[in-house]
Amino acid sequence: MKSKLVGLLAIVVVVLGAAGCGGSDQPSGPAGESAASSQPAAASAKAGLQKIGDMADAWNELYKQNEAAINDYEGMPIMELVTPATTFIGSVQFDLLNLDNADGHFTGKLMLAGYPAVMDRAGSTITFGYDFKREKDGFGPLAKAGDRMVENGSLDLKQGYYKAEDFTERGGTRIARSYHEFKRLGDGSMICLVFSGQAVDARGDAQPSDSAIYIHNGKNRYDFVVAKGANGPAFTPISFADKGDLMKAQAMELFQAAGYTIDKSGGIQGGKLALDQ
Repeated sequence: MKSKLVGLLAIVVVVLGAAGCGGSDQPSGPAGESAASSQPAAASAKAGLQKIGDMADAWNELYKQNEAAINDYEGMPIMELVTPATTFIGSVQFDLLNLDNADGHFTGKLMLAGYPAVMDRAGSTITFGYDFKREKDGFGPLAKAGDRMVENGSLDLKQGYYKAEDFTERGGTRIARSYHEFKRLGDGSMICLVFSGQAVDARGDAQPSDSAIYIHNGKNRYDFVVAKGANGPAFTPISFADKGDLMKAQAMELFQAAGYTIDKSGGIQGGKLALDQ
């Protein structure tokens, strides 16, 4: 059961990543209204990265190499090891607004989510997002009719650097927020930082909480740090932009300096996933 739970999220991300690839079975034109030029996107983008789905694929290919060790972990499933990549479930849908990977401004509805969205592309830089209000209740206390849903993201294809932030606002106050960064390193491995906070608990009672996750995903490597806090949506994220290409020990120090309590940390040792003592 544990391996199925851990593998499920990764499989979902892979499948939806493929949906954003724009293969031969997709329409030849962009979905939604387009103000695109006929010029293709810059060929100088980092090898293999032409769209958001490629960034998701790069992470998932590395994850596959470590999946057996993660699934064989002796203990309760550590869901934080797979949840960071779920950001791509939403973002790969933006690729479908621009199937030709052309420069320009594109609008339309996200295929699965149905949200009205925008994507802009200029050479190796992609920006994307949406801003709308829910028309009806969703699942749980953080999804009510009238809630404002916002996402803003970017991907630098040349640098292999992805950032995305989303939040839910109710009555002018943010009740939920998350922030993701993924970066591809020179050796082909990837690092990520994820911050997530909410103002209420599962019952809808006021109870601010947040978490911070760091992962270094590479060949025979899956270093991680999971930390907990009580900031709610008001957390201040740490960014690779000003902190550099963090390793696990550095991430742990930064989390603690920011007031977080380290919940668990570890990595792959001798082919097995293990927690730090």
